[in-house]
Amino acid sequence: MKTITRQQLKAKLDGGPDIKLVMTVGGWTFRARHIPGSVNYPSPSCALQALRRDDEIIVYSTSQHRQDTVAAFDALKAHGYRNVCCYLGGLADWEDAGYPVEGEGVGSTAQRPPHGHSPHGRELGGGCPHCDNGWSGYGWPPPPTADHGWRDSHQPQKASAEAALAS
Repeated sequence: MKTITRQQLKAKLDGGPDIKLVMTVGGWTFRARHIPGSVNYPSPSCALQALRRDDEIIVYSTSQHRQDTVAAFDALKAHGYRNVCCYLGGLADWEDAGYPVEGEGVGSTAQRPPHGHSPHGRELGGGCPHCDNGWSGYGWPPPPTADHGWRDSHQPQKASAEAALAS
């Protein structure tokens, strides 16, 4: 697995190259706090539709103890994404260095209810802080097979018999 260090990530973000920094968590966690410039997708399937196979993609999570980053790396590689790496330290490592974060929970002094839930589930626009929307592995569609691969445009290839009928 290809990894990137905190210093390397900071240099890339400061340099302004076109990278896709993907936080592999559910929307609630992303809205609470994330590294500036990060993107988040509602599900792994949405990520596969939005990302291009030649994008420089860096995946990260909240800390090094989360399996979603490794699951995302493995799934993206299996789906043919060529330039993927992991920032294994995640948000915790980023914040430990004193680097900035953004989100609705940054600077908040409000106490979080037990287990992160309010009585009505309305914190940070709703959603469950414990749900990762499939990022930990179960939400990834299976990679394409040799006979039903995907083109770079993200559209399923037609089987040769179907292609002949369509023309």
